[in-house]
Amino acid sequence: MRSGLLFTNGILLAGIFAVLTIGPGTQSKRLLPADSTQATETPVDMAALESAAALAPTVDSVVALASAYVDRGQPGLASAVIEKAPRAIQLDPRVADVAARALFHRGRARQALATVEDALDACDAEAVACRSWQVAKARRQAAFLHEVVAAGIDDPMTDPAAVRAAYERSTQKVGLIAMR
Repeated sequence: MRSGLLFTNGILLAGIFAVLTIGPGTQSKRLLPADSTQATETPVDMAALESAAALAPTVDSVVALASAYVDRGQPGLASAVIEKAPRAIQLDPRVADVAARALFHRGRARQALATVEDALDACDAEAVACRSWQVAKARRQAAFLHEVVAAGIDDPMTDPAAVRAAYERSTQKVGLIAMR
């Protein structure tokens, strides 16, 4: 009995060690805008993304193009792509996420917060189809942006330490979301 317990604990510890060393495998978005693109980023066919978003804008094409612009340090172009999209696409939580990131990187935290809150209101009114994980992600982003606005941070590059402190404060407030 005791050897079985020791064996089970050994497997459990090996699993924890593996998870900690390998990591979750997903890349997080940058909290602050990068000074330049990194060599580890995969190349994206910008011309194909631009033509897809211009000819037949869908949520996926707008998100792909705007995300590529934000990741390349061009949040103004990302905002322009989203502003040209139809209103129904702009209210989608995935598009609102990228729009808020672009506005935040442009130094417009209040507008970013308003964008996320508009998307959450659309989800609550069931104007757009929102999944529970999208609502949860939008609520986390709104909590972070609320902390940034409450701290009086306009441009994230002027005081990165204050932005990180706002992020830490926002992660301490974990809310529960009821599943529909």
